[in-house]
Amino acid sequence: MPAWGLIPDSPIFYWAGKGIRAARRARRPSSYRARLALEITVEKLVIYKPILNFELNNPMGMVGRHMHELGRQIMVGAKAQVGVKTGRLRDSIYMEHRGIPYKGQTLKIGSGLPYAYMHHQGTRPHIITPREGSAGSLVFRKNSRIIYTKMVLHPGTKANRYLSDQLRVHIR
Repeated sequence: MPAWGLIPDSPIFYWAGKGIRAARRARRPSSYRARLALEITVEKLVIYKPILNFELNNPMGMVGRHMHELGRQIMVGAKAQVGVKTGRLRDSIYMEHRGIPYKGQTLKIGSGLPYAYMHHQGTRPHIITPREGSAGSLVFRKNSRIIYTKMVLHPGTKANRYLSDQLRVHIR
């Protein structure tokens, strides 16, 4: 009888068994509800390794398609949760899915921007000073005014865990 789990005509493996039967229930009081269990006896199991390898390690296999869809949902959720000022961080979030034969699959979701980690983890209050080779002062624009200063005390930022929050939501 063919089976993939209990799916007939599976190309991955076949099993031949004596059959499936209901396990016997022990005599209990009428108020006790016992769960019905199945007993399966397997005599011969044949696994087709190339097909199993394709299904487990190829991005187009069953596991790969599931991982790709899960990764897409995480990426869409992260883009919706990330803070948007200019939209550059949201647009830089990407997903990379790779399958390595006989090794497994990897799914990478992230951003290559230098401030993406600071946005995700948050920052402590810190001092901002000009770089060594610059003119010696920082220049900011606030509304229509231009402000020159030698040092700024940044209050820090609160963490926005847009990647790990989505991972927790979709993996559960």
